[in-house]
Amino acid sequence: MKKIILGILTMCVLPIFAQNQEVVYESIYLIPEKAKELKLVEGVKKHNEKFHNEGKTTASLYSVLIGRRSGQYVWLNGPMGLSDYDAMPNEVHMADWQKNVRNNVSSESVVLGKLNWDASYTPPSWGNPKYLLHRTIKIGRKYGSYGKVLEAVTKIGKVLNQINAPNPRRVYQSVFNDENGENITLVYPFKSFTRFNQDNGLPANFQQEYEKINGLGSFRRDIWDVLSEYSEGQSDEVLQLIN
Repeated sequence: MKKIILGILTMCVLPIFAQNQEVVYESIYLIPEKAKELKLVEGVKKHNEKFHNEGKTTASLYSVLIGRRSGQYVWLNGPMGLSDYDAMPNEVHMADWQKNVRNNVSSESVVLGKLNWDASYTPPSWGNPKYLLHRTIKIGRKYGSYGKVLEAVTKIGKVLNQINAPNPRRVYQSVFNDENGENITLVYPFKSFTRFNQDNGLPANFQQEYEKINGLGSFRRDIWDVLSEYSEGQSDEVLQLIN
């Protein structure tokens, strides 16, 4: 039904799962034919209602508001395990995707991402967000870079848990390597853009809180210096829930 492209997935709202249970999301980026954009949105809605309205393959549609893929849509399918991906859609399912989705786009690309529980943080009372901030880290070429970056990202997650931070943050790792090194994505669900008056992802006072726990200068040593040496920058996208 779809051509899989190496990459890192985005995230959507995660239902309650047992800690460390395998959670994988499939994310399909859709470039709409401009004359058929409304038909695409309606087509995805029809397809989801028929094939993806419950269970492990519950799907949602987001639009990309900000970032390099602005104007595209993202179809998110999951949560699932990798073994569920073996059960490819039957002919009826594929025909419906062709009719309602593929006929209304100029291209589609698929990425798979797996939730890293240790690096992620979700407050127990957090409700359903309208928006998602995706911050993708480009891993450097130096040997061991992936492990170093993941270690730094995980240290942030542990401190967020310790300080009971107000906003969630999830970390997804690419199931398949991306040729550009974009293999780790941080996902920050949020409800209003007013959040960015004070911070751009992490809490505004996070560095101070981190150093209270890990010692003076630890944030630069553990985070900034590591990312500076072992990554090649970050890029942001903002997604809005459509249906």
